[in-house]
Formats: sequence, structure tokens, C-alpha cells
Amino acid sequence: MISTYLFDLDDTIIDASIYTKMYQPIINKLAEQISAIELQKIINEIKKETKKSRVDTYELCEKLNCTEFYYDLLEQYIEEYGKLKFDIVSVFKKIKNNGKKIGIVSNSKEKTINLFLKYFNLNQYVELIISGNKSDPDFWQTMIIKYKFDKQTTLLIDNDDDVIELAKASGLKALKIKHDSIQNFNL
Repeated sequence: MISTYLFDLDDTIIDASIYTKMYQPIINKLAEQISAIELQKIINEIKKETKKSRVDTYELCEKLNCTEFYYDLLEQYIEEYGKLKFDIVSVFKKIKNNGKKIGIVSNSKEKTINLFLKYFNLNQYVELIISGNKSDPDFWQTMIIKYKFDKQTTLLIDNDDDVIELAKASGLKALKIKHDSIQNFNL
């Protein structure tokens, strides 16, 4: 029987298109602060480091020491565009009413996670927030040891096939979310 439910944040609980909406305004603002050539150089460095085709705007802001700007904009965008992927509140209530634990495991920074949880009033249900690189196999083993998760009673719920496979390879139970069926979630 599952006693701990670990949910992904982006595109599992919240609609991650908010980050796409923020992308160009962040780039535009940063281009006002430094030259377009310098900004492009930094973007290319981050892309090379991360091996991603598009730079993560948080990473870019972090590199330029302007994470406060990033979080101010994120708060505005959450208020304007923030959406849950489904009625997670009823799912969280059901889990908590059955005496189970809920955690968030995300690539997003802890502050980002907390902003979303607070805005949607989900923080009252969540006991644990784990932020890290979910595409790193070592992340899963380290997390299991650090938080003393029982692999037989801990379930990861995520939307990413690669993450699901890594979690399973570490011994965790994992479920790929299907948004049309989450409301009928059985504990």
C-alpha cells in the first residue's frame, strides 16, 4: 500500500506553458541591461553547458544575478496565467484524508515550487519539497536515502517518460500521469 505520493510540478500539477509566456519578456528585459551580443554569448554558454536547445530563463537570470527580477515576473505571471492541469485539490484532499503523505519532486527551484503551491493554496497538503535534476540517475538514489523513502510504499507521479524510467530503475514505484483519469485516482 502506498503511503507517500511524490508529484512532479510542471505539466503534472501546473500548466508549464507559463514559462513559455515569460520567456520573451525576460529576454527583452535582460537585453536592456546588457548588450544583445553579450546576452547571446551567455545564452550560448548555458545551452552548451546544459545541452538544451533553449535556455532556461531562471538559469539565465541566475547567471546574470537577477533572480529577484525572475521571481517578481513569475509571481505576476502566476496571478495572470497560472493554471492547474486538473483539480489537484480534490486529489490532494483524498490523499491527506487517507493519512498519506504528499511531496513535490521537481526540476524547478524550491522557491518556484513554493510560489505555485502558495498561490493555489496547495502548501497545506504538501509535507515535502525536493528540487533537483530528475534526469540524473544519482538524484533518485540520493533522494531515496536522504528522505528514507520505502521503495515499496512510495509512488512518483510524473508526466515525463524518461523520469518515470529513472525512478523505476532506482526501485521506486512510478506512474505516468494521464490527466483525463487523475480524478478517478485510486489510493
